[in-house]
Formats: sequence, structure tokens, C-alpha cells
Amino acid sequence: MAIDIPTRTDQLPTSAPRFIGKAVNRVEDPALVSGTVEFIDNLSLPGMLHCAILRSPHPHARITGIDVSAALALPGVEAVLTGEDVERWCDPCFTAPEGWGNYCLAVGKVRFVGEPVVAVAASSRYVAEDALELVQVEYELLDPVCNPDEAMAPGAPLVFENRATNVIQSRTYTWGEVDRVFAEADRIVSRQFRWNRVGANPTETFGCICQWDLADNSLTCRGAYQTPRFMGIGRAASLRLPANKVKIISHAQGGGFGGKGGPRGTDIAALLSRKSDGRPVKYIEDRMEYLLAGGGQSWDRYYDAAIALKADGTVTGFKVRLVDDQGAGAEGYGTISAAKPLAAFTGNYRIEAAFYDLTLVATNRAPTYPYRGYGPPPHNLVLESLMDVAARELALDPAELRRRNYIGPEQFPYTVPSGNEYDSGNYAGVLDRVLELADYKSLRESQAKARAEGRLVGIGVVSTVEPGVFDWNAYATVGVPGVGVPEGVKVGIDVFGGVTVAVGFNLQGQGQFTVAAQVVADYLGVEMNTVKVTTASTDVALPHFGQGGSRLGVAVTGAILGACEKLRRVFCRVVAHVMQTEPEQIELLNGRLQIKGAPAHGMSIAEVAGLMLSRSDLLPPGVEPCPEATFVWVSPNRNLPDDQGRCRSYLTAAAATHVVQVEIDRDTGQVAILGYYIVDDCGTRLNPASVEGQLQGGVAQGVGAALYEEYVYDAQCQPLVSTFVDYLMPTIHEVPMTVKDHLVTPSPIAPLGAKGCGEGAIHTTPAALLCAINDALAPLGLECRETPASPRRLWQLLHDKA
Repeated sequence: MAIDIPTRTDQLPTSAPRFIGKAVNRVEDPALVSGTVEFIDNLSLPGMLHCAILRSPHPHARITGIDVSAALALPGVEAVLTGEDVERWCDPCFTAPEGWGNYCLAVGKVRFVGEPVVAVAASSRYVAEDALELVQVEYELLDPVCNPDEAMAPGAPLVFENRATNVIQSRTYTWGEVDRVFAEADRIVSRQFRWNRVGANPTETFGCICQWDLADNSLTCRGAYQTPRFMGIGRAASLRLPANKVKIISHAQGGGFGGKGGPRGTDIAALLSRKSDGRPVKYIEDRMEYLLAGGGQSWDRYYDAAIALKADGTVTGFKVRLVDDQGAGAEGYGTISAAKPLAAFTGNYRIEAAFYDLTLVATNRAPTYPYRGYGPPPHNLVLESLMDVAARELALDPAELRRRNYIGPEQFPYTVPSGNEYDSGNYAGVLDRVLELADYKSLRESQAKARAEGRLVGIGVVSTVEPGVFDWNAYATVGVPGVGVPEGVKVGIDVFGGVTVAVGFNLQGQGQFTVAAQVVADYLGVEMNTVKVTTASTDVALPHFGQGGSRLGVAVTGAILGACEKLRRVFCRVVAHVMQTEPEQIELLNGRLQIKGAPAHGMSIAEVAGLMLSRSDLLPPGVEPCPEATFVWVSPNRNLPDDQGRCRSYLTAAAATHVVQVEIDRDTGQVAILGYYIVDDCGTRLNPASVEGQLQGGVAQGVGAALYEEYVYDAQCQPLVSTFVDYLMPTIHEVPMTVKDHLVTPSPIAPLGAKGCGEGAIHTTPAALLCAINDALAPLGLECRETPASPRRLWQLLHDKA
């Protein structure tokens, strides 16, 4: 029987929600603040060994010899792993597109600085590091290709010789009559942009403990895994194991943001365990390893883009040519970040035609991996910067130009040219509210006064759409197959009425355990403190994905509602049988199963569960004494993409407009953020405090990407970033506490009307800051079109002008 998932809070079996929509205390926090949560580096197993990894000092070289004899002879060393072992026991990792992957250790040659070459398992990390000093590796140096121009040049050295090219994929997409709208345009605005590589930097780097059971040839991996089920499937494929022989136990994580990575480290630790007779092997990535070659570098991009406009400011067309430097292969699925912009390619605007020329290139930089936002932040910066340039050329206020082009509330659901369907929104309403919140007129007046004084003050007004709750079909264009991303839960009630929710993911900071407890408590009419949320290992968990893609709050809500609805139906049968009536006459309301019209006659949730578990003789035929239910939720109404990549991919479309005022110091190039204002619309706010945290955290990462952070490589492809002295991240002193308000247009199709909200601020903040910077530079006739707009870069721009 089909399960209908409520899309409105008034459809819940309660007189009024007591927890959903409220800023309740997080259920995760007592354990976190008391230090009782077990992070992976806190765990020690009997007989455990420690792993250290020798990494390549060269960006491109052939390995001509490895001598590990001295390392093996060092007291305390139990095993040494080389590419010869890996080639014998492993396959290269699966990639999208297929065939652009590496082994966990270099086999035959190295392709980037920091690539693992040899690994050691020893009695301590100190001994393992000492052993690495004894390993002798001989290299034949090869010419590196350090950027896409070099990589695509005729006769360029090949990163993967078997591919005969460094172009991973080159494809164009045409949506609508692009040539016509550009030919008929009254004005075309075009620019080139450079987004330099940035990335996730969680407080905790990646870590794992792997143990190979030699008796039944199975593997158990404990670690900081963001998507444990898919990590398990990947390890089964690369290590040539049946999927049910790989068990992943996900530990709480000190942040992730997509950049935990971990497939190489896991495979290396697993193989060292295999070589060490099944002893557990721990690998904890240090910060220098992470910055050098961890799974967090993203978005190394070169853009050439244009918009077509009518004389009244109506934008009719959008063209983007993107060359994306993926680094040494597609092992980290960084290709997805170039596909995701299809989900909201034309932003908040009624642009009738669009064109995307996408080229993915392999170079001898570290492979790119996911990072929060997974691709749209640079794309939005390009689109919004062009909107600002057009506004200046048309002598229009940038807020007014956007208003003229917004999709109207009456037009939803709205299909954008690239094929995705936006579920709902009120973009003009969001703009109006943020302009009022910021007192936009006063901001412009203060800017005019500052300019008269010779100060470089600018204002950015930027609107973006945050696609939420992804489906695999969004990424089919880069070789990811499938439709339907599952999120499964089990909801059980014990004999005393306590409720346990088993999920497949672990704590990562976003408060999803709290959301799960809120939803269960309101549906079943119990107190939140009676609900326990726990993580199941992959061998017993239901199909799930976990954190990623602005989806988990919505997805876990759908899964819990489905499981609770199954429970309600069974409980109605039990109560009807006991009270000698029909199940249709029983309703669940405020935690009681009662006869309709006679609420005094009924049983509480706890009483029904207790009866089922202790008096099976009273159960109706066919009902098991098991007050538990499972449900696996997927986004409804998804479809396969057509030949131009068009499909209904992301379920929801949250939206936001940011207004920011900045000032550039002429003498230093330093950017000061004078004020920052946000109004967002993510539908029903399941937990407003969680949304607040997501927004503020996304702003912090957006400030970093726009103003400070950059993975720098020299002309020989040597990374120049190895510590936080080199990779400059913003602190609390650089990130403003934003002034926030919100609008609510509930999703008509998502569980309880909620929309994804985990990535919205980082989608918007870099564009808002760059637009504000260029607004400040406009009186000088200057533009900054490269990120980060660091003090050095802006000072150079001002200095060259002088």
C-alpha cells in the first residue's frame, strides 16, 4: 500500500506541532560538550598498528625502483605496502566519467605531489614515520602539465597514457534558441573569470581504523565517513570484495563539508591490515597531508561567459564556457561539481535560452573532490557579476535589474532551460524584505557620501537559488547512473514507550539527529527526551546516503514520516481489534490511538507498544509482536535526463538574496565588510536554529573563498600551500555576524514543505562580496574578475592603475 508523506505540518496527527518549527535544544550537544562522543582518533583497538604514508615529492614521474628492506628491518614495523602489492590486490577506483582513476598507492608512476607511494604499519605512528625515512624510491622525472592550457596543447605530456588525451570530457549543451536571442539582443555583456582552487578544511581531518578478517575475507572500517554506504560499495569494488563483506562503522565527525575524502586512506589501511595478519591499522591524516593532497580541493575554473539583454534590461540568453581543472584524474568525483550547475543554471531569472560549453581537463595537480555547494558558487559568481555589469551599463540599480528578471510566484512550478523544475518561491518578496532589512536607500546614501570623500565603498545585491535534495540523474552528464537517492530509517517503540530511530549516518554538526527527534516526537505525540537517535553500521542499516547535497534534513524527515505512518496503520489495527471496532474508526492524535468521535476510548502509543510486546495473544491475526517500522524515502517524480542533460533533478529550490556593503583600503587592498544582510526562503524551517547555523557557517566559508583562500601551485606544479600560514582562512574577526530574516514559501512536494538549506549561503556569499568589491572599484574603471580578491590582488589592481 502506498504511503503518503505529509507535505504540510497541519497534516501531522497532532493538534499543533510542539517541536517542528521551533528552535529546540539540540539533542546531540550534551554528549559533544561533555566530551563523551567517540571520534575516530579517540578509539584504540587491541593489537592496533599505526599507518604512515610516504608521498611523492614530484608532480609527474615514473617510479623506477623502490627499496623497503631497511624499513622492514626497523623494530616495530609490521608491514610495508607498495604499488606492487596494490596492483596485485586492487583495482583503480571507479570514476565519473569511467576510466580516470588511480590506485590507492602509485603504480608505475606518480601524477601529483602528495600522491601516496609507500605505506608502513608499525607499533606507533612515530616508528612508522621513522621507517618512511628508510625507504628508497627512485624516480625518472617527467614534464608536468600544470594548467588546462598546457594539458590541452598538442603533444602535451599525458597524465594517463592509456587515455591518449588530457581532456576528461568535452561537451556542449544548448537549451532553447541561443543563437537567435543573442543575435536579437540589444546588448551583450561578456567577461572572463578565474576562480582559483579552494576547499573544505574541517577541524578534524580524515581518519580510519581498518581490520581485515583473514578467516572469512571480510573488512571492517571505522572512520570519519560522511557517506558510509557508498564508501562501503566503493571499497568493495576497489579491494575486490563482495559488498556484504565490507562493514563501515561511521563515527561522529568534526566537520566535513564534503571534503573528508578517505578512499585512498581507507584502502591503504585495509591492505596494511591484510599484510599484518588481520591486526587493526589506524590512519589519521595530519593537517599537512590534508592540505597537500587530502580530499578537499575544489573548483579550479576558467570562465568565459555572456548574457544577452533587451533595451529594458530583460535578460534573454546566458552563455557559459567553462574549462575545469580536475587535477590528476576523477577519483574524487570533482566532475560532479561541473554538472551540478545544470540544476539552477539560470538562477532566479526568466532567461529563455542558455548554452553550456564544458571541458574537464586532467593536470598534475591534486585531484579535486567535493566541497560544500559542489559547483554552483563559482557559477553563481559569474552570472551575478554579469548582472551587475549589465546594470552599470544600463544605468539601472542592480536590485531593480534583478527584480525585472525574476521568475514570478505565479509561475511555479517553473522549469528552467537546463531542465530542472523549481518547486516554489517568491523572489521579489525576498528582495523586498532584505532591502528593507538593510535600509538599502540609506546604504546607497552613505556610499555616495563616502565616494565624495574618496573612499572605495561598494554594495552588492545578489540573488541565488539553492537546489536541494539531489538525485543521481543530475550527474548523468558526467557518467553517474541512476535515479533515486535513498534515505532509510527504522523507528521502534519499546515496552515502556521509548522511541529509537536508527539512521545510517553519524553526527557531523548540522543537527540532523535533532530534526529526526523533532519529527518523531510531533508525529507520535511523545516528548523529545524519550527519543533516541542512533547510527547503524552499513551491514544492518537500511539503504541510505547521509549528509550531502542539501538533502538530509528533508530526506530523513520523509523517511521518518513514512516509518511512522506504517506504525500508525499497524497500531490502528491493534487498537481496533482490542476495542472491537474497525481500523478505519481509529485515529492517531496527540500520541493516542482513539475511536473517532469518542476520544476517551483509546490507548497511548506506549500502551499499544507494551501490549504488542507483552500480550501477543491480544493481537489481531497477521500482526507481529513488533512495534517497529522501516521506510526508505526517495524524491518523488524524478526522471532520466534527455540528450541535453535536462531532467527533474533536485527536488526543492530554496532562494536567498544577500546585501553586503564593503570598503577597500586603497593603501593595503584589504576589504572590510561594513554590513551584511540576508533574507532566505527554505520553505518550512524544521529547526530555525539549525538554519541559522547553516547560514552563518556558509557565510564564513563564502568569505574565505571570496577574499582569502587559495591553493597555490607554481609553474612546475609544486604546491605552495602546506600549512594554515600559507592557506589563509578567515577567523571570527573577518566573518561578520550577519543580520538575517526570512520568508517562507513551503514546498508543495517535499516532506512538511521543507527545502534544502545546507549550502545556500556559500552559493551566494562569494558573488555578493565580489559584486560589492566591483561596485567599489567602478568609479576607477576597474574590475576584479579573479578569486580570491585578496589584499595582494586588489592592491596590485589599484597599483597598476595608479
